[in-house]
Amino acid sequence: MKRYRFMIILVTTLLLGCEDPDLAYDKMSDNKILHGKVLEKRSKGMTLALTGESRDRYSETIRISVPDEEMIKLVEEGQELSVWFDIIRESNPPQTKALKIKVITTPN
Repeated sequence: MKRYRFMIILVTTLLLGCEDPDLAYDKMSDNKILHGKVLEKRSKGMTLALTGESRDRYSETIRISVPDEEMIKLVEEGQELSVWFDIIRESNPPQTKALKIKVITTPN
């Protein structure tokens, strides 16, 4: 009987420890959004020229990395974007990781 209790506790602990880290970002904050124009696109990220309140709050430019190439597939240089991010690392230029990217389309 003691062996079964130990196995149940062990399995439960292992299952709880295997939580997907991306689930922590399911509830993205609207306060953590950058707006800007793509200056340079790379395979694993981009450089944005920040616009509006984002520029006033952080910097003129920021380097943004992406977790996979699928996220940046539709992004092109010169496009306006909204980028949800995690934290901004203080460097020159500042850097962050994109959690979600939205291309802003403007009417012609």
